[in-house]
Amino acid sequence: ISGAVSNISFNLPARKLVNIGFVVLAMNAGMDSAIFDPLDKQLLGVIYATEALLGKDDFCMEYITAFREGRIAATNKPAAKK
Repeated sequence: ISGAVSNISFNLPARKLVNIGFVVLAMNAGMDSAIFDPLDKQLLGVIYATEALLGKDDFCMEYITAFREGRIAATNKPAAKK
């Protein structure tokens, strides 16, 4: 199963959030390839994390390797103060 990720959020506000949600749902439904921006470290992080949570990444080794190599974005930054 394959598809273009950004098509799902066409003309919606905060498109990236919709795209991320779609990728998680699609991977859970069996999507095994997607067309997306390969430089988007946040989306790549979601993909690696989802594969780990779905049991497709033994011991989270692919996720850990991607993080160590800087291929995914760390998203645990503190929230900005108002």
